[in-house]
Amino acid sequence: MVQRTEYDMKVIGRNLRRLREGMHLSVEQVREYLCLGSVQAVYKYESGAGYPQADTLLALMELYNVGVPDIVQEYEEEHCSSFDIYRECICEMQTREKAA
Repeated sequence: MVQRTEYDMKVIGRNLRRLREGMHLSVEQVREYLCLGSVQAVYKYESGAGYPQADTLLALMELYNVGVPDIVQEYEEEHCSSFDIYRECICEMQTREKAA
């Protein structure tokens, strides 16, 4: 039997923060989107002090338009995640709109 993968809360937290900041969202905006009572939960996830519940993780994936690997795997600058591709497309579209 294959051994279960261990996930690092700190890696997940760093990725969640990087993704939020890359989308130029505030912690308050993420809290509102997730319908959480306070921003403390968002800070808890981003600091690596705890995991989001499954439904919250799915909502974050939708908000940031990313897949599971973009959240749970160690981010490497040379690695091109689906988030990076999405962000590049948005930037390119905005540049085209300004030029038109």
